[in-house]
Amino acid sequence: MTSSVYGAFAHAYLTEVDTAVRRMLESGGDAAVGLMRKAIGDGGLVRGFGNGGSSAIVRSALLQLRVSNPGLPVNEAMMSQAVMAYWAQQDSYRTVFCRSLADDIQDVGLVVVASVSGRSANIVETVRLCRVHGVPVLAVVGGNGTQLGSVDGVVWATGITDQQLSEDVTLTALTLAAAATQEPEPVPLPVRLEQHLHALAELDTERLGGWLETATRAVADAVRHRRRIYVLCPEGGPLALAAEHFAHNVHWDAPLGIEGVRPPVVISGLSLADMSAIYNDHPDPAHGVRYQLRSASPGDVVFLLAYDSHSRTSRQAIDAAVQADAEVFLLHRDGPALPAAGRHSQKLPPLDDFGLPCLVQSIAHMVCRTTRAALATDSEPAAKAGPSPHDLMEQDLAPLRELSTTPAVPLEGRS
Repeated sequence: MTSSVYGAFAHAYLTEVDTAVRRMLESGGDAAVGLMRKAIGDGGLVRGFGNGGSSAIVRSALLQLRVSNPGLPVNEAMMSQAVMAYWAQQDSYRTVFCRSLADDIQDVGLVVVASVSGRSANIVETVRLCRVHGVPVLAVVGGNGTQLGSVDGVVWATGITDQQLSEDVTLTALTLAAAATQEPEPVPLPVRLEQHLHALAELDTERLGGWLETATRAVADAVRHRRRIYVLCPEGGPLALAAEHFAHNVHWDAPLGIEGVRPPVVISGLSLADMSAIYNDHPDPAHGVRYQLRSASPGDVVFLLAYDSHSRTSRQAIDAAVQADAEVFLLHRDGPALPAAGRHSQKLPPLDDFGLPCLVQSIAHMVCRTTRAALATDSEPAAKAGPSPHDLMEQDLAPLRELSTTPAVPLEGRS
């Protein structure tokens, strides 16, 4: 593939997202904002649930509600990973969200769920529990939304069944809707949409295509040769949730279903134990990412997501990656680019702190698709010319999710 193919793909992908977001907000945006505002006015607890990338999307929306509405009780963490794994072993993964919600459901004023398929068993069970207890639900669902059934609240359909496109539309729509709840004098939702799309229009998709081409080559090479891939957001915030989703795309989605491709070695955010220990011992917030990158080696790939590349923490991360002789890919809104070979910068438009992760998530999905195409070409040498922008747009991961219905694999040596 050439840079022009990558650029054309980036333009087509972002245009599809923008068109779907506009359609989604026009069809159900006011109802979604109204449901959020009612929950804020009532002061009830706000919870949210999703699987895979949707878990990061829901947590970003909940974080925004918390930041925009000080004092509103919001559980933006969704639930503990330790508890999720423990309950899944004890009972079933389909019940973990319900168990998390059941204890305090009398205090819950709103539950936000996101599911592209609308059929995930744990989401269906959660919606059913909310229906029994009369808890309002904002359900963001792929396609036309009818597959989830009725809810006591709003089913907000993305109008798209493609998994990654639907996730991008979901995050953008929820982000704009949550922003419209902010008091005093919230900016009307249509105005927020136009502001967001106007900022996105400043993005040079042809230049982004060059960045995508280089990133794809580096990631595919790292996967083939078992080099480490870092996806880090030193400044935290909602951009760190986009980094978590990005890492998930590279680790789980990129090789999914491709014969002969092993899961890549992907390193993302610090665990809570590591972060709290490092911050406690070294109050300098930059120390955490410096420590992570001390394990990097020449030829490793480092994605750095930054609000400001000139912030002290971002500069420390860049320096550490450069000292490790890693190939560095920077996505940043503010600050200078990286000026040397082996360091690749893409400056992003002036979106706010929650709008920026929407674009970064789309770019991560593009990297996932182009990497999948590159890895698939390895196993299909006849396809040397590579896919077209249309081919890349058609690479929907949703059908591969049927892997989640496979039966448990028996352990060798056990009866």
